[in-house]
Amino acid sequence: MKSLPTDPLQNGIVDFSQRLRLGHTSVLETTKAYLARIASLNPKLDAYSFVAEEQSIEMAKALDHLLSIGVDLGPLMGVPVGVKDLFAVTGMPTAAGSNLDLTDCVGLEGTFIKSLRKAGCVILGKTRTTEFAAGAQNLIHPTSWNPCDMEKHRTPGGSSHGSAVAVAAGLCGFAIGSDTGGSVRQPAALCGIVGLKTTHGIWPTDGIFPLCPSLDTVGLLTAGVSDAAVAYAALTDGVVAPTVELAGVRLGVLDQLMMESMDIDVADSYELSLRYLEAAGVKLIPISWPNKKEQLDIKAIFANMVPADLLATIGRERFKYHRHEIDPVAIKRIEEVWDLPAVEYIKLNRLKNRLSTLAKERMFDLDGIVGPTCPIMPMLVSELSSVSTASEFVARSLSYTRAANVYDMCSLTIPVPQQGRSPAGLQITCSARNETKLLSLATALSAKISTGYR
Repeated sequence: MKSLPTDPLQNGIVDFSQRLRLGHTSVLETTKAYLARIASLNPKLDAYSFVAEEQSIEMAKALDHLLSIGVDLGPLMGVPVGVKDLFAVTGMPTAAGSNLDLTDCVGLEGTFIKSLRKAGCVILGKTRTTEFAAGAQNLIHPTSWNPCDMEKHRTPGGSSHGSAVAVAAGLCGFAIGSDTGGSVRQPAALCGIVGLKTTHGIWPTDGIFPLCPSLDTVGLLTAGVSDAAVAYAALTDGVVAPTVELAGVRLGVLDQLMMESMDIDVADSYELSLRYLEAAGVKLIPISWPNKKEQLDIKAIFANMVPADLLATIGRERFKYHRHEIDPVAIKRIEEVWDLPAVEYIKLNRLKNRLSTLAKERMFDLDGIVGPTCPIMPMLVSELSSVSTASEFVARSLSYTRAANVYDMCSLTIPVPQQGRSPAGLQITCSARNETKLLSLATALSAKISTGYR
C-alpha cells in the first residue's frame, strides 16, 4: 500500500508560495499529492461530491509552464482549492446538493470563480453541501465525516460542510463556501478550522445558486487565520491585514443570559478565551444586542424570508413535481412558507434593512464583538436521523451566527484549542466592509488564545 502524501500546504500558503518559487516543489506535484490524499481519504470522509482530476492536472501543468517563463500570478498561484457545489465551475457539474436539475437556477461560471482562476488557483473539484444550502443537516443526502473523530461519524454541520472537512483533513489548500446564516462559520467551528464570512456584496454572487440573495455571501475556509488573510487580500485589493496590538482593543461581549444554553465544553472554552484576552489588555464591553425582540426578529427572517426566497428560486411547479426527490428537512422549511403573503415578506425585508442600520450605529465605539461560534459540539449523525432532530440541530447550531448576516457585518471563526476534546470556535464580528480589520484582530486573538492554552 502506497503511503499517503503529506499535506503540501500544511505550513500555510506563504510557505508554499516561497517553496514553489524557489523550485522546491511544483504545482503539478502539489496537485497530484492532493489528488492522492482525496483518493485515499474521501471514500470515508465524503468531502468531495466531484473530483476534477484531469482538469486540475492540466491546469497545474499550465501554471508550471507560466512560472517557467516568468509569469507570476500572485500569492495564490498554484494553490489547489475545493469549491462548494453551489458555484458553477466550467466543466464540472453543479447540483447544489440536490437530485433536481437546477442548471437554470445557477447559470454559467461567475465572477468569483473567474477571480480564483485569474489568481492561479487549481480547482480540485466540488465539495458537498446540504440541499440548496438550506440548513446544516440532511436526511437523504450524504453527511461528510467530521475528521475531528475518525472513529465515530459526527456531523461537520453545514451547509459548507464538504469544504470544512476538506480543509480540516488536508484535502485542499483552502476551500470556498457560502454563508447565508452561518454556513461557513458553523462547519468551520465544528471542524476546528477558520471560516470567514464576508460582508454582503464584497464578492459578487453571480454563478452561485441563490438561497436568499439579500443575505447570501461568499466565504473562505482555511486551516489558519494567516491563510485567510492572504487569500482574502489576493482576491480583493492585495493588501494583507496588518498586525495589531491587543492592548486597548474594545470588544463587545454578550451577557450569557441573552444566549441560548451552551454545551459545557463550549462554555468553558469561551470563558477561558475571554480571560486570556483580558490578560492581553483587551477591554471587554458588555452589550445587550441582539436583544430578545431582535432575536425573535432574526428567527422570523430565517423561518420565513429565507425559505420564501428559496421557493422563488426553485419555483412552485418544480417543487410540487419533484417534491419526492427533495430532502425532508428542506421540504419542511419550504412548506411552512407556501402561503406566506407578499406583504409579510416585504415587512421582513424592511426589518432586515433596519437592523443593518442599527448595527452600524451601535458599533461606533467598538472594534468588534466576540462570542462562541456554535453553542454545541459535533453531534453523532445517528442522533440526527429524523426531521425533528435535524431541524432542531439546524436552528440551535446556527443560533449564534445568523445575526451577523441580518446585521450585514463581516464575521470570522477561529478554532479554540480543546485539549483532546472536540473542536470549538470563537466568533469575531466587525462592521460591514471591515474585513481587513477583522482579519487583523483575528490574527492577534488567535495567537494570544493559542499561546494561553499552551
